[in-house]
Amino acid sequence: MKKILCASALLMVLGLSVFSSCDKVKDLAKVNLNLDNADGEFTIPVLVTTGEVTLGTDDIYVNLDSMIKAQNSQVSANNIKEVRVKSCELTLSNGDSKNNFSVLESCKLEVKSNTKVEWLTLASVSNNPDTEGQTLNLPVNSSLDLKDYFLNANTFSYRVSGKTRKTTDKELNCKVLVKYTITAGL
Repeated sequence: MKKILCASALLMVLGLSVFSSCDKVKDLAKVNLNLDNADGEFTIPVLVTTGEVTLGTDDIYVNLDSMIKAQNSQVSANNIKEVRVKSCELTLSNGDSKNNFSVLESCKLEVKSNTKVEWLTLASVSNNPDTEGQTLNLPVNSSLDLKDYFLNANTFSYRVSGKTRKTTDKELNCKVLVKYTITAGL
């Protein structure tokens, strides 16, 4: 009986060490990737009236699989576990004192992908100050997990819209820079 108990205890210890080793292997096959080049460009049309308006849209191709595999060849875009947005910035390249982000009372950035086609708001501001600015940082919803939008995706669409308080007299070239943290693993 004593031999059976000793053998059972030994098997239990071996079993726990095997499971522990599996967890260590999984940890080794994990990637935390900062995606900082998810940017888009679009032209904001001349805004001739105030009110709700779509400012622009842009489609972006990103080879997530290659980016993830460059960090760890054992992991791919199929292994994405979590995606969080870190920041969102809009920048005008040809703004001036009359044509800038002060024309916007509110603004939001939405995203969709080729694998998840419903628009989702990533960042927004509802009370943008009436002060001249060529850059607009939109507060992000960091609680969103965008995994379903990124899992096996390679094309992303951004849509920027808002409510205007003033009109403009020229088209504005706008760049969108969104930064993400992607976690992938086995």
